[in-house]
Parts: sequence; structure tokens; C-alpha cells
Amino acid sequence: MRILLLFTIGLLGPMSGWGQFVCFSDSTTIYELPGTEIPPILGEASFNSGHFRVIVGGKFLDAKNPEAEAVYNCDMVILDFQAQKTYVLPLSYFPPFVDEQFAGANFCYTMDQDTAYILGGFGYDLAENYETTFPTLTIFPLKTLIDSVVQHKDYLNLFQVVEDDNRLAITEGTLVKIGPYFLVYNGREITPIEDEFSDCLVVNEWDLRGQLRKFTLKNTEGFMEVAEFQMCNTSKVFYQCMPDKWSAEPTRVFELDRQ
Repeated sequence: MRILLLFTIGLLGPMSGWGQFVCFSDSTTIYELPGTEIPPILGEASFNSGHFRVIVGGKFLDAKNPEAEAVYNCDMVILDFQAQKTYVLPLSYFPPFVDEQFAGANFCYTMDQDTAYILGGFGYDLAENYETTFPTLTIFPLKTLIDSVVQHKDYLNLFQVVEDDNRLAITEGTLVKIGPYFLVYNGREITPIEDEFSDCLVVNEWDLRGQLRKFTLKNTEGFMEVAEFQMCNTSKVFYQCMPDKWSAEPTRVFELDRQ
């Protein structure tokens, strides 16, 4: 069973009526709160659809104590600017792998048409009991998710997951999608390793600046997996990662607000 965080952040203005984000273990409740103001947050994935904004992961800052360590956001937050309402979805109800990844920060993410893609990110692996870079790609239909939440319908089966592929373990990188191809450039990979002399875990970090990864996805026996993977390590040879034929017209890639 997940060990989840309960924390309270004092807020002013419209938020003073509730002033907290709460994660309950195995909770299926969708919380509806008045207003659309949330605490300062960084490292989140943010998607817009109509008058809604969906926020995944990130870390909340304490505005009264900016030097304090930020706290992981352990809920999905949906802001309805028209109704002036906030929906809070505890991640404990999300599918395996999705719940832990979405409680992380500094993802690679993008949106193609109405489909959201969240890759990698850094956060806490509960099974291993340490922080690491997630080797995960999660895909979900944004508007369908929003409609399901507003109408109080089940949303558990909306997520497709490519899991446990170390080629996807990237944080702080940039993700774009062109036709069937995913391109990931820059970023870092941060993983703990066991020190051979002390048997203690130490941080191992790879700087992926100047690196481009290209891949597609294929469905094998009902499971999504990475295909056509290629990696170019310097900008001078980026052209080597470009396919001879895109096999489809490049689709529009939405610029996302990362502020």
C-alpha cells in the first residue's frame, strides 16, 4: 500500500477556505474546491483544454518560507476557470507506474491534438525506497479525462503506459511529437547506485545536453513498447536521427506554458 503525504500550505485570498492538498491512500474521491488559485509550483506538466488546465506533478513551494525544500505534489489538479472550481484527484487511484510518475517533477511532456504525453521525470520510487528518474511514458486523452472527472465517471482505463524502459529515463528534457515519431532532446538522468566500498546509495547523474533520442511506439500483444529507437549524441549528427521519410505529415505540436 502506498505511503502518501499529508501536508498543509497556508494560503491567502480565495484559497483560505480550504488551504490544503491532501493525498489519501487508495482514495477514489474526486475533491471539488472553490476557486482556481493554487500554491506556487515548479517542475509540473501543464496542459490546457478550453477553459480547463490540467496540472500533473511538480513541487509546491511555501510562499512564506521560500528557502524551505519544496514538497512533491501527490495529486492531479484540474482547474476550471469558467466555473471557478478546482478538482483534486488523489494519485493513489491511478494505475501502477502512472501514480508514482505523476507524483514526480521535471518531466518531458507535450500534447499532440488532444493527446497528452508525459515521459520520464524525477521522483520517489516507493518500491525501491529512493528518488530516481522514471523509465516511463504515459499517454492519455486530455478532454476525455476532463469530461470524466466533471461527470464523475471512471477514468482509470484512460491511461496507456510504456513502463520500465531505461531509454525513457530522462528528466528536464524536451519532448516533441512529429507524426508517429517522438523526439527527446537535452535533459538528465539521475539514478542512485550502490557504492562498492560502503554499500551505501550514491547519486549517479548523466548530463544529456546535446543528445537527441528518436523513437516510435508499437503495440505488441496488447502492450505499448518503444520501436525504431535511435540516439544521436551531438548536434552535429542530429540529421542521422531523422527518418528518410516521415511516413505521415508532421502534426501540429502545441507550445506549452511551462511557467
